[in-house]
Amino acid sequence: MSESDRHALDVSFLLHAAELLEGDPQVDDLGPLYAAVGRVNARALEHDVYGSLNLKAAALLQTLARLPCLEHSNAAFAWHATEAYLMLHERHLDYPVKAAAELVRDAASGVRGAASIARQLRQWTAD
Repeated sequence: MSESDRHALDVSFLLHAAELLEGDPQVDDLGPLYAAVGRVNARALEHDVYGSLNLKAAALLQTLARLPCLEHSNAAFAWHATEAYLMLHERHLDYPVKAAAELVRDAASGVRGAASIARQLRQWTAD
């Protein structure tokens, strides 16, 4: 299995993550889910556009935070999906809840880009 395959993300994973949220919010727009999957799995010139797991997770968080797709709980969904994606790849986060909420807000507003988000996720990765 190649490095790219190991990190592959699909829409069904994101739909399942949404189902696990309190209140089981309905998907209002599938487009952002496909955009997030496309961004995380993007390749150019035979290389991953986001070359590390933290960068892929950051791209996922940023996309879902900036492009709401659920009837409610979009910020929680962005965080939950990102954390689940990292856990799928055996990366567990240890973070202050308020700081995580701030990170999602900063991602949604554009204050923090993918590289900055990835650095923060790396800092919260439990060894």
